[in-house]
Order: sequence, then structure tokens, then C-alpha cells
Amino acid sequence: MNFLVAPLLFILIGPANGSYFLQAVSGHFRIMCSREPIEKILETNQPDIETQNKFKLVLKVREYATKELGLPENKSYTLFSEINGKYLGWNVYCAPKFSVESKKWCFPIAGCVVYRGYFSKKKALVFANKMEEKGFDVFVGPFNAYSTLGWYDDPLLSSHLLLDSIHLAGIIIHELAHQKIYVSGDSRFDEGYAVTVERAGVLRWLKSIGRDDQIVQALKIWDEEDISVAKILNSRSQLNAIYLSGLDSKSLSQKKDSIFQDLKKDLCSADSAGINLPKTDGEDFELNNAYLVPVNVYYSLVPFFHTLLDSCGGNFLQFFEKVEELGKLPFEERQRKLEPDFKTQREF
Repeated sequence: MNFLVAPLLFILIGPANGSYFLQAVSGHFRIMCSREPIEKILETNQPDIETQNKFKLVLKVREYATKELGLPENKSYTLFSEINGKYLGWNVYCAPKFSVESKKWCFPIAGCVVYRGYFSKKKALVFANKMEEKGFDVFVGPFNAYSTLGWYDDPLLSSHLLLDSIHLAGIIIHELAHQKIYVSGDSRFDEGYAVTVERAGVLRWLKSIGRDDQIVQALKIWDEEDISVAKILNSRSQLNAIYLSGLDSKSLSQKKDSIFQDLKKDLCSADSAGINLPKTDGEDFELNNAYLVPVNVYYSLVPFFHTLLDSCGGNFLQFFEKVEELGKLPFEERQRKLEPDFKTQREF
């Protein structure tokens, strides 16, 4: 899943921080108040042919997701909101200088999450600078979608109309998957599950409309993505081993820099640049521990959930039941089922 379409839960966090809460709420309600039914727009506004086709595609995917995939039936993605610009907001990820584990922020409804989301890039950068001053590695990446987990009817955004049909269908299915099942405080579980539903759901939808050519295209996209993800997660494992080795800070810094230099060369090579890896809005940046956070959160458990879906014979309803059962387990017990060698992670 593209990190540009990460489900953003900060509008549900409650007043844990006054200014942060206010910017989240004001941005959220600005979007909610601008919603219009897509059917009404098609009837009255007469958008251009390309936009009409995108709107019709969204409504068809939305219907398919409910009837064939068992995802929630509501008005989400039958509504449309216009936003300014390409991105809806920016997520800030932080990690200690010598750790691959993310700093987390905990809130009443969303639970503990590995990012802080801002509708304002300026405010995101101000917060990022403060965290850098505290010694954290920081990564700021844009997003263009979020889920309210069914509390509101989530709209299609104008930025989504820039996407091709594969990624557009993926957004809808991914975000509806979060509405179906969400485990508070376990972002890695939630995203691994949603990415799996997204990929399998998109393939089934494309097959249902006879688009074998786009199935080939989607599989190629995900294969390229997974190649880069594997390299990033392998570097993360190397770094984790180094950080836990007991070396002095100078040696840790040297080894850290070497691994990230090698990784950046790898990712910049033409045949391994995953198109859905974390973006930085076109700005140059240095790889660091924080950059690894969203990759680990979104992808590290995808193989587990794919295997789980296969064990259900591809039956989504059975799959959802098993995912719900896992989600009800205490955190550490659940992690041991997902990863037998799981060890309790340190919180920052």
C-alpha cells in the first residue's frame, strides 16, 4: 500500500494536545463539510469524460467491495470532496538515533500509533524539527487519504482522481478493510491485514471485469514494491543487530551510515525502485531509522496475512473471522502467533 494513502486516525484522538487536536479537527471537518454525493455530481455538474469515468469506477469498486468482499456497506466513497493540492497532509515518524523501533503517541480511540499526522506541512515540519532537536531520527512523508473507521462516511478526494484504476481501487478497498477490522494500538497488525485485503481484493475485482492486462500490471507493481521492501527490511534487521551489539556510539554511527549508504544506492537503482515506498514530496533526504518505520508497519506482516488468507481457501469471510480472533488476543500473545520469535519491544 502506498504510504500516501495511509489511514489517518488522528482526527479521532481526543484532546491529548490542544493545538494538535484543533488542527486535526478543523482539517477533518473542512473535508467532511465539503462532501457531495458522486451520483449528484454526475447528474448535475457534468464533469469531463475522464472524471466521469473515474467516478463511475469508484462506485463500481465500492459496490463490489461490499457485495463480493464482505466489506462494510455505508456511504463511504460514494461522496466526493475537493481539496487543495496533491496531498491531504503529512505524517511525522520518529525513531531514536540507535534504534529501529518507532516512537509512539497514544490517544483515547486510535490507541498507540507510530506517527503524528498534520493537515499543514508547515506544522508537520515544525514538530519534526523539535523532535530532531531532541535527538530523534525523523521522516516526514505526505499522505492523501485517511479512514475514520466508520465513524463518518469517508469521501473520495480530488487528489485520488490523479491515480490510475489499480491504485484508486486499492485505496477504497484498503480503507474499507480498516472499517471492517481495526485493532487499537497495533498499527503493524492493522496495516499488514489491510494491505493483504487490498491486494487480493483488487485482483478479484479486476478478474470480475475481465481485465487480465491490469492483473499483470498490478502483480508487476507489487513485485517491484516487494523487492525494495525486502531490501529495506533486511537493512532494518542488520541495523537492529548492530544497535543491540553494545558497541560505542562512534562505531554505531559508522556502521549505521554504511548500511544506509548501501541501501540508498540499492533503492536508487533503476530495477529496484519501489514506486510505492515512502515519499518526501520530491525533496531530497537522507535515509534514517525513521524512514524504516512505515515500511516495517505496512509490509512486515503481509506474508503472514497472505498465508492466513490462503489457509482459508481465499474465503474472505473466514479470513475476517480469523483476523478478528487474532485481534482480540492480548498484544504479546498475538505477536507470538504472528512471529514465534517475537520479543517485547521497547517503547520510546
